[in-house]
Amino acid sequence: MLKTICFLLLSQFIYAQQDNVDFGKYKDNERWKITNDGVMGGLSEGDYRITDDSVVFSGNISLENNGGFSSYRSNYQKRDLSSYKKIIIHYRSKQYAMGFTLEMDRRWYVPYYKVNLPTTDWKWVTKEIIFTDFDRYNIGRKRDGKPTQNELANILRIGFISNEKKAGPFKIEIDYIKFE
Repeated sequence: MLKTICFLLLSQFIYAQQDNVDFGKYKDNERWKITNDGVMGGLSEGDYRITDDSVVFSGNISLENNGGFSSYRSNYQKRDLSSYKKIIIHYRSKQYAMGFTLEMDRRWYVPYYKVNLPTTDWKWVTKEIIFTDFDRYNIGRKRDGKPTQNELANILRIGFISNEKKAGPFKIEIDYIKFE
């Protein structure tokens, strides 16, 4: 009985640790990629570089050819976030507010959830986000709705995206993302 309880507790701990993302210590960026508006004809540019303790996602947003976004997103991987109450992101940014996204589908036109990460004037902040802070979006437009428990149990991808429809440079450095 004690072995079973220990196994269950260890399994829950390991599972929870798999959801967390540490760009510094564990270099979790290997499962992330850039997607720019070029997939739809836009001319925005984004790239990332690894530091000893973080990942820096930066670039330039262009509104030419109906552009306007750059994103840094995890690979598709099912995540059950329904048992968590909040997300904690340690980051710093300048020049541009970014968004943090939760996606439940591979199709770009299916609704997703996003929360704003305001610029920090390049000072490190730790932002705690509860799931009711997220808003529903569809094709870049805000819609009514908050994430349901069922949707949180079926997250396929998380990520960062430029959050302002304006031309110009952006830069965000992310240390970690924790789910608690």
